[in-house]
Amino acid sequence: MLRGLYTAAAGMLATTTSVDTLASNLANVNTVGFKGNKLNFQTFPQMLISKMDGEGQTPVGSIMTGSKVYQSFMNFTAGSIHETGNTFDLAIHGDGFFTVKSAADGKEYYTRAGNFTINAQGFLTTTNGDYVQGKLGNIQVKLDDGPFSITGQGNISGKGRQIDQLLITRFKDNQSLEKVTENLFQATPNSEKLPPAQVVGYKVQQGALEGSNVNPISELVNNIQGMRLYEALQKNIHMHNEALGKAVNDVGKSR
Repeated sequence: MLRGLYTAAAGMLATTTSVDTLASNLANVNTVGFKGNKLNFQTFPQMLISKMDGEGQTPVGSIMTGSKVYQSFMNFTAGSIHETGNTFDLAIHGDGFFTVKSAADGKEYYTRAGNFTINAQGFLTTTNGDYVQGKLGNIQVKLDDGPFSITGQGNISGKGRQIDQLLITRFKDNQSLEKVTENLFQATPNSEKLPPAQVVGYKVQQGALEGSNVNPISELVNNIQGMRLYEALQKNIHMHNEALGKAVNDVGKSR
């Protein structure tokens, strides 16, 4: 009976983590370049049940002892791309990340959100003020050089001359990245950048943005299912608690 309590409690903990993850995904359904999180679940080891009698123990089967969250991972599939017509709205088709440098700590980060703007000093920045990186460093333009054009390989030109080229970074395994904010990632000790010669397989589109890759209908349905499962496990614990109460207070009571 106590084992049933533990199994239901483990399921409730796993379900809580799942619902929280789904809620975070739904909250960012309109965030540019957002990559949703997914969970893998794992069962606890099975326990063998044996029949005990005068002749010893005879195996009769096994029971499950609950489940837990085994792994959280990011879904790096591409989101839908929609055109905006803005000069410095950029989207990447294929694999790769825009490289940005934090204005606060100078560290390098990576993003699929290409809703860039020009600050007062003429630097191309993210909405948070981080500097977009090119092959020459922080990308800086003169507004008088417009209109600007950006090719599929990220070459930025104005008035017939090339200003810089976007620094597109690719990794051997995107799962090695760590999410810093909703659409910003940083490298970890396990992250391995592909050398420049292998940085192919992408195309930059000017005047467009990549949306979130979250499917709101699917996430909402999974969220409802998770909440119903949580309620069912809660009722299961309540029933076990009532049975334990009867066992303690009524079974063996002398009349």
